[in-house]
Amino acid sequence: MSKKIIAVIAVVTIVFVSVFAACNKNDEGIYAKSDDFNLVTDENGEKILNDDGELLVYATDEDGDRIKNDKGEYETLAQQFQPIEDDGVIEDYGFKLTLPEGWKTTQQFGDFENAEKNQTAEVSIVKSTYEDYYKKSKEFYDRLSDQTLEADASWEEDVQLGEGFNKVCRLTLSNDEFASFTYFFENSNNVYFVLFDGPNSPTVIAESEAFCKAITFKPHTYYPELTSTTQAN
Repeated sequence: MSKKIIAVIAVVTIVFVSVFAACNKNDEGIYAKSDDFNLVTDENGEKILNDDGELLVYATDEDGDRIKNDKGEYETLAQQFQPIEDDGVIEDYGFKLTLPEGWKTTQQFGDFENAEKNQTAEVSIVKSTYEDYYKKSKEFYDRLSDQTLEADASWEEDVQLGEGFNKVCRLTLSNDEFASFTYFFENSNNVYFVLFDGPNSPTVIAESEAFCKAITFKPHTYYPELTSTTQAN
C-alpha cells in the first residue's frame, strides 16, 4: 500500500471520527466479562438492564453476600454499563456485535482485527445528530473528490444493510492494493460509525457489509440531550 493512500485514509479517519467526538474511544483496556458482575438476570439467564440501559446488580455486604430488604427480597442497584465480551459477542451500551469468524477484539474499545486477512474495523457512536454528521461528512467528501488522489473515492447513500440500519451512507477509498470503507447510519437517535480497512479484493466490499450486519441494536439513546435539542427546534 502506497504511503499516499495511507495518508489519505488517515485523514478520512480523523475527520469522520473527530468531526464529533465518538463516545467509546476514551479508555484503553480489555472488555469486562459478565461473570465480573453480580448481575440480576431473568428466568433465561439474560442480564436485566434498567430503562436507562444501566446494568442491574445485586447489592452486597463487605463479605460479598447479597443483601435482603425488609420484605426478604434481594436489594438491587443500577451500575453504569461497561462494554462486555462473552464468547465472541461484544455488548456495548447501544449495540451488540457478534464477531464474524477470524475477528478478535484489541486493547482498544471499539477496535477489532482479523489478523489472517489483515483487516481492521472500528465501531463508534458519534456525539452528533444525523443531520449534522451527514452535512459535514458530505462536505468533506465533496472537497476530497475535487483533489487528485492515488485512490478512487466514491459516496453512496441508502446502502441496504438490513433491519435497523437507517439512512446508511458509505464512503469508499480504494486502489489496486487497498480498500477503506466508512459507513455511518442511524438507529434510536444514535449515529453509528463503522470504518473497515483491508487489502483490496473482489470480496472485500461484501466482507465490510457482513461485518456491519453482525451489529444488532439496543434501544438506548447515548446522547439524549441531542435528541431533545432537535425536537425543540
